[in-house]
Amino acid sequence: MTAGPAGGPSSPSGPGHMPLRRMVSVITRLADGGSERRLLDVLEALPDVEHVVIVGDGSSDARVAALGANHEVRALPALVRSVDPRRDLKAAADLRAIFRDGSFDAVFTHQSKAGLLGRVAGRAAGVARIYHSASMASFGPGYGRAESRAFQLVERATAPLVDRYFVVGDDLATRLAANGVRDDKLSIVRSSIELGPFREAARQDAGAAPRPFGLDPGAAVICFVGSLDDRKGAPGFVDLVTAVRGQLPDQRVQVLIAGDGPHRDTITAQLADAPSLVPDVVLLGHTDQVPAVMAASDVIVLASTAEGLPQVLVQAAASGLPFATYAVDGAQELSAIGAIGRIVALGDRAALVDATVALLRLPNAVRRAALPESTLDQWAPAFVRSRYRRELVGG
Repeated sequence: MTAGPAGGPSSPSGPGHMPLRRMVSVITRLADGGSERRLLDVLEALPDVEHVVIVGDGSSDARVAALGANHEVRALPALVRSVDPRRDLKAAADLRAIFRDGSFDAVFTHQSKAGLLGRVAGRAAGVARIYHSASMASFGPGYGRAESRAFQLVERATAPLVDRYFVVGDDLATRLAANGVRDDKLSIVRSSIELGPFREAARQDAGAAPRPFGLDPGAAVICFVGSLDDRKGAPGFVDLVTAVRGQLPDQRVQVLIAGDGPHRDTITAQLADAPSLVPDVVLLGHTDQVPAVMAASDVIVLASTAEGLPQVLVQAAASGLPFATYAVDGAQELSAIGAIGRIVALGDRAALVDATVALLRLPNAVRRAALPESTLDQWAPAFVRSRYRRELVGG
């Protein structure tokens, strides 16, 4: 894989810096997440390029409207996240027709389905360059065996069609390389994060009284930040908190849950079955107060089964908030650069509970040690944009 200073890419191999005047980006579903941020990073890195963005079914109307204020956006109803052979074939054919008629210099895909169909359609249409942005792998130990194997084989078979992969971290790059992607096609470019608000919220919270969100000043506070879905481990979070409380009988444990998703009702029902927990669990829903949530917490728990490089752990590192997490891609990478946390075997809930308790027992001065700003500069928007420019146009 190619990497320059502070995790950035080196000069690209392959097609080189050919003129880039008109580019089409394809994303399976435009919503609020890491892949969407990476799409915006590319668009913002190349202001002089004419961009067309193709979005699949299920995209957020608000996100599409916001993107459409500055770029041409086209909806492609046949492009869906789930495996649907009939719709997938139609989506590939539709993409090929768009690519052939658009005089595009490059195709840039985001998310697994768009990546697979886009690279096949792009080559069939004769587009000179095909790029793919990977926020996480579509295969690995966090997936069912049959599903993982199928995506692994398809990814391996179509990897030669891609000129360059832009990946969020070292672990993900290693996973893709082990599946047949040539090292010289892999470039590590982070997803940009505005980390200033997290540092500032942590500084302000250090002397704050009373605590925000109605928290008890003497409580130990655990937070969960992310989509309330299966991959993030949302259905098991209430049981995990109950187990943590069981190991800390003399300590009040409170919980902040920042996020929304399909399992919000599941969590609400679980709380109804555990009324003693209700006063100590705050369901914030989707919120722009994540910096304040992290500043007010003592530990963040990441129960995801699959990641590329978890954005919430980068935010936690800037906040001086330790993490307890399963061994997903990116966790060890952040630990290696100095972020405080404990990483346990994937799916070992008892170990995740023990890790959370151990972090809550650390002295506050040790626990709240933020990484230096310079260590996290590689996630700064200006840095990320400069890396994309260097790779794509040589500027």
